[in-house]
Amino acid sequence: MKQVSIVVPAHNAEETIAGCLKTIRQSEFSDYELIVVDDGSKDATGAISKEYADKVISLDRNLGLPRARRAGIEAAGAEIIVNIDSDILIKPDTIAKVVGYLSSHQEIDALTGLLARDCPHKSFLGQYKNLYMNYNFKRLPESVSFLYGSIYAIRSKISKLYNSQSSLSEDIEFGQRLISLNKKIAFLKDIEVIHLKEYSPILFIKNDFLVPFSWVRIFLKFKGWKQLFRNKTGFTHISKEQLASVILAPLIFLLGLGILLAGYDFFAFVLLLSLSWVLFNIGFLRFLVKEKGIFFGIFSFFVIFFDNILMASGIICGFISLFIDKINSLSMRKKS
Repeated sequence: MKQVSIVVPAHNAEETIAGCLKTIRQSEFSDYELIVVDDGSKDATGAISKEYADKVISLDRNLGLPRARRAGIEAAGAEIIVNIDSDILIKPDTIAKVVGYLSSHQEIDALTGLLARDCPHKSFLGQYKNLYMNYNFKRLPESVSFLYGSIYAIRSKISKLYNSQSSLSEDIEFGQRLISLNKKIAFLKDIEVIHLKEYSPILFIKNDFLVPFSWVRIFLKFKGWKQLFRNKTGFTHISKEQLASVILAPLIFLLGLGILLAGYDFFAFVLLLSLSWVLFNIGFLRFLVKEKGIFFGIFSFFVIFFDNILMASGIICGFISLFIDKINSLSMRKKS
């Protein structure tokens, strides 16, 4: 039996899967089995995977990330199961670090890592999103309440607890389930992976609307309000500053419209809110300027503001969706 099972779920990933699996095969740690779950791909994902993987599980149709991940976990035979997304490149020492940490910290049930600052894409949105994730994750404590799908590891004894449903936030949901059952998740800042995902404007908007939308159900299901501001964070990997920024941005926008369109005298209040918003984001902006220069930072200022409004819209729509579902459920009960 191998010491580690590495599970890579993949759907139509022919552009990235070879690079992902190649970096795994270049690992310094060699006592592992590599399992790829081909989630009903219509391209060459399965054929490419067979060149590198010890086992390829081919699903008849696209069942979604949670079911694909579940299939890989069920097929894993090792005590440590490492989950890696198909668009991720790991470093040669990544698996060794995972095994070393879990071997020396028996009290830890799972661990997760983060994106490196390095981004293979030259587009603004690709660079921005990568730096956004790196900056915010680097500020997290050593103990967290989430798992990050790009790279995380669990002990086989808790693998039966994986029962996520949402393809958008299955990793966050799984992490929250573990924490609700008093399991311990460690965050290792020295486990950094490279993300091959490219962001078009449409994908950026879709992602940053739908992820907060899906988080609403997770927040309510696991009583996220009890977690707010504990352990130096807001909720999961979202900081207090990020939460405040997402609340302030739509208020600033709406009150600003009120001034322009109706002439309401909100100027002093809007100015105060705007200064507060800048203070919450100044650290990130300085980081961006340091990494990419002043013009990147200036453009990012407006992107952050727009993104905050987008995230707030996702959260609001998430609550509306839940309310509608509740009304429909009550209506169905009355009819029955």
